[in-house]
Amino acid sequence: MQVADPVERAALADQLMWTASQQRSALRGVRAAAIRQALEDGSTTAELARRMRVTEADVAWMADHPVSTLRVVPLKPERAMRIA
Repeated sequence: MQVADPVERAALADQLMWTASQQRSALRGVRAAAIRQALEDGSTTAELARRMRVTEADVAWMADHPVSTLRVVPLKPERAMRIA
């Protein structure tokens, strides 16, 4: 699905992040890119905040923090043990 309006795209990505999605980091990047695009296209932070139902400070934070800074360490597969 493609959403042409960057504000609607940001709002949708934000909503989907709060579901049980496995794509939260990707959605966070989509949201940040959409917010930056909307701001470049002339939207104000007040308009974005109103349409996304967040504060203006939230909009500024979302635009500046596109991806998680936490590093995920993959688990090493454990060998199965045979119990006799």
